[in-house]
Amino acid sequence: MGLTLAICFVLGAVSALRMPILVFTLVVMVVMAAYAIFSVVAGMPFLLALGLSMALASVLEAGYIFTHGVLYLLYVRRANEIRAHRKIESKYTTD
Repeated sequence: MGLTLAICFVLGAVSALRMPILVFTLVVMVVMAAYAIFSVVAGMPFLLALGLSMALASVLEAGYIFTHGVLYLLYVRRANEIRAHRKIESKYTTD
């Protein structure tokens, strides 16, 4: 189960790079429903299958949020460095 959670986290992180949030949410819902259905058909109790499918969906979303957090920090840091190093040069002289 740990490997499955790690794979879901990585898939969520990679999906964040190119997939809009609405499409990603629909994909997560389909994955969650498919896992729950296949688990129940395989003989797992319904509540356990539902709980595990929710855990997988949560880990997918966590990977998505993690990537967006890293990208946000990178862009904010770069924007602050650009603003801090730029000197203001006025074409008007001071009195």
